[in-house]
Amino acid sequence: MSQSPTQPMDPYTTALLRVAEYLSRPQRFVATTEAQAAFRHTLDMADQASVVLTTNGEPAAALVSFATLEAMRDALQHLLVETMEASFAQVQTQVASAPQAEPTSEAELEALVDDVVRRARRQSSPTAPRRTECP
Repeated sequence: MSQSPTQPMDPYTTALLRVAEYLSRPQRFVATTEAQAAFRHTLDMADQASVVLTTNGEPAAALVSFATLEAMRDALQHLLVETMEASFAQVQTQVASAPQAEPTSEAELEALVDDVVRRARRQSSPTAPRRTECP
């Protein structure tokens, strides 16, 4: 499904493209002490590409621009909703194509419940025979 250059893209496609473009930029690694000393500069760097803050040379956190964070949230939410809708549609199709069983009568339900209750009572009864282990 291609879009012509004159047609505007839907907001989700726009958000995904913005996130993809941002994430394709090289990350910058900055020590937390350096980032703290020049925080305004660090925030400016985050507008250009993600900034990975390091502690003792190990990645500890990342800074991304707020617009990118919001675009990521929107894109991920959209993907999640699409996936859930597809899964729901698949289950609906399976249910619709499954052979229909006869409805269970009230008497059958009562018999099933009575059977489960009887079994549960037998298992929890103090007079029920217990297994003993041989030495």
